[in-house]
Amino acid sequence: MTLGALLQPGALVALVVWNFAVLSAAQLTIRLIMAYSVRLTLVAALVLSLADLPIAAAYDLAITPQASLAARLELAPLAMLFTGLTGFAIARWLLRIRRLRGQIVAAVMVGLLDPHVFTLLFP
Repeated sequence: MTLGALLQPGALVALVVWNFAVLSAAQLTIRLIMAYSVRLTLVAALVLSLADLPIAAAYDLAITPQASLAARLELAPLAMLFTGLTGFAIARWLLRIRRLRGQIVAAVMVGLLDPHVFTLLFP
């Protein structure tokens, strides 16, 4: 998504809800249900949402306003990579997922379910 679209109040709420759902799915895939914390996941979703804003700004700088679908598709993996790296850091230091394998799985899930993928659908 473009930074302008993400800065709208409704879009910010949707971004936090989306990131909360992604991080919840990652945690429930990796951990036991008893280790899941709604409060910690909400904090992690807020941090991930804040990290998505500069990534969206960089994505906006890399593409032109009237970019074709091919141009947006070409640069989407870069945004997904940065979001995945952010997901790894959140899984390691904020959610405190202990095993490296779990941290990598969380990073892949966050990267693949990146909100920037929606730029392919909505220019």
